[in-house]
Amino acid sequence: MPLRLDELPLELLVLTLRALSAQQLCCCDATCKALHAAARDESLWRSLCEQHWPSGPNLSSCRASFSSANGFAHLRRLPRRVIDVVERKDGPGRRAGQRDVPAQVTSVDADATRLVASLNAKGGAYGEVVCLSRTGVRRWSLQLGRLLKDVRIVGEHVLALHADTDWEPKLAVVGANGALRGQLCSLPAASAGAVPAGWGSYHGLAVPPSQPDTALAYSVSGCWCAVDLPTGATLLHADAGHLGSPDAEHYSLCADPLHPHLATAAWRAGARSWLGRVDVRCGAGLQAALLCTRHSGLLRVGAGREHRVLTSHARCKEIEPSLTVGFSSSHDSEHARSSQPRVEAWRCAGNGPDFDFNDGVLAAVSAGAPGTSFGAKLHVFADAPRRITADVPLSEIVIDDSYRHTCPRGIRVGGGTISLIADRRRAIQCLVAERLL
Repeated sequence: MPLRLDELPLELLVLTLRALSAQQLCCCDATCKALHAAARDESLWRSLCEQHWPSGPNLSSCRASFSSANGFAHLRRLPRRVIDVVERKDGPGRRAGQRDVPAQVTSVDADATRLVASLNAKGGAYGEVVCLSRTGVRRWSLQLGRLLKDVRIVGEHVLALHADTDWEPKLAVVGANGALRGQLCSLPAASAGAVPAGWGSYHGLAVPPSQPDTALAYSVSGCWCAVDLPTGATLLHADAGHLGSPDAEHYSLCADPLHPHLATAAWRAGARSWLGRVDVRCGAGLQAALLCTRHSGLLRVGAGREHRVLTSHARCKEIEPSLTVGFSSSHDSEHARSSQPRVEAWRCAGNGPDFDFNDGVLAAVSAGAPGTSFGAKLHVFADAPRRITADVPLSEIVIDDSYRHTCPRGIRVGGGTISLIADRRRAIQCLVAERLL
C-alpha cells in the first residue's frame, strides 16, 4: 500500500525539498502540516541565504529573513535615528577663516558598524570625511582638499573622491582610525576648460562587490575611468563620444556585481536617455552595447539581480529594470529600445526616486506625490522569494529636489541598515532589530 505524504519520515521530506527554489519552498510551506514541518528546517534556508544575501541574513533565523525581506519588511517598527552629520560648532582641524563656512552632506555610505559621509563647504573652502558609529557618535573626521564628491567603504578603509587645493581630481584612501593612508592617483581630466569647471564634472564612485580592488569614477560631462586601487594605475579612461554621444551629460554609473570588468553607464543625449555596457579591459578602444530607455531625464542607474540594471527618471515614479542581454550595438534609438522586453517595474510615491539595491533588497526614497501635501517616503521592495513591500513617511526629510538630484548617491543599503540623506546637514538610519520582528 502506498504511503500518504504525512506518513513519510521528516528527514525524507527535508531531503526532497532541497531541490526546490526559495519561491517553491514558500509555496510548500503553506500546503499542509507535513510539508510545513519539513519546510521549517533551517538547513534548507541557510543555503538559499548564501545565494540571495552574500553578506548573510540580518536575523538569526534564515527562514524568518526570507519571510520579512531580510528584516526590512517591518519598516514602520524599525528604530530610526536622525544623525547630525554637520557639527554646528567649529570642527576639529579647520583652519582659520573656514570655521564659519557652512557645510552640507554630499554622499553617505554605511556598513554594519559605521556611517561615513562626505561634507562640502560653501564655495569649495574645504571638504571633509566624517565617520560616525551606528549610535551617531562621531568617531573621526578628516579634511581633504577643497571638494568631496563621493565616499565608499571598501573593507576597513574609506575611498574618497575629492579635489586637492589646485582643483585636481584625486582618489584618497582613509584608514579605519581616520588617518590618510595615501593619495592613490590623479584622475584624468574630465573636460577641457578653466579650473574648477573640469573638476566639477567628476561626480561619483562605484566599486564592484566581487572585485573591491577596482574603482570606477564618472563625470557629468560624459567621462568615466577605472582605477586599480592597489597600484593607483588608470585602467580605462573613456567618454560617451566613444559610443556616438559626444554631447552627452553623464548622470550615473554602476558596477556589475557578477562581472567586475563590466559596468553600466547612464547618460542623457538630447531628448534621449541611454545606457551603455562598458568593458574596462578594452582601454581606449572602448566597445559597448547600448540601450535607449523608455523615458527622458535619466537620474540613477544601479545593478540589480540576474543580469538586470535598474534606472529612475526625473519625470517617472517607477524604478525600471532592463536586461543587459537585451542591449544592442545599434545607435538607432528605436531599434535599441524595441529589443528590450517589457519587465515589471517598482512604483514609488513620487517622481525621480533615488534608490539602492543590495543583498536582495531594493530601497528607494521619493519626494511624495506631486501636487499633494504628502511628504517624502521610504520604500522597501524585495523580489525574492516573493514580492514584499513596505513604506513609511519620512517627515524628517526636507524635499529639495535640486539638491538631492546632484548627490552621487543619497541612499545606501548594507550591514542591516538603510542610510539616506535627510537634508543638507543630517542623515537618517533605519536599523534592523530582531527583537522587534
